[in-house]
Amino acid sequence: MAFYDVSEENMNLIDQKYQETGMHNYIDLKIRGISKQKDVINVVKTNPQAADLGNCPDSIVCYVYEDAFDRLDDEQRSMLVEDAFSNVSYDDEKDKIIVGGPKIVVSLGGWQKYGVDLIKAAEVGQYAIAQIEEEKKAAKEAAKAEKAAKKKQK
Repeated sequence: MAFYDVSEENMNLIDQKYQETGMHNYIDLKIRGISKQKDVINVVKTNPQAADLGNCPDSIVCYVYEDAFDRLDDEQRSMLVEDAFSNVSYDDEKDKIIVGGPKIVVSLGGWQKYGVDLIKAAEVGQYAIAQIEEEKKAAKEAAKAEKAAKKKQK
């Protein structure tokens, strides 16, 4: 897998979308082309070793499979870049970059058959999963608090 500098046109588009997010004030961005990957565009947090070697602890890397990216029209490229950056946030309390979030994955066959209704169903499913995780977390915290209260009474 080879890494390289992306074209100036793609660099400008990605940088413009990044500037619009406001993250440039607290997260550094590196943009690299990649010769092969499963996604057209992918944003990842810099690993600790690379951050240390590059002296850039608060940074992300935007990998672009440029051969595929260049086959898209301007609107499609813009949407994909915005979507990639929508998965990036900074947790002030923990002082760290967070990349990720729930993704909705559907099959092309399902998309062709059901269209947007399938995406909506998958979205509702993701919200249900998040709600269940919050409920489990709350139950665990309540049990912990109850256990601590019982321990205090003894």
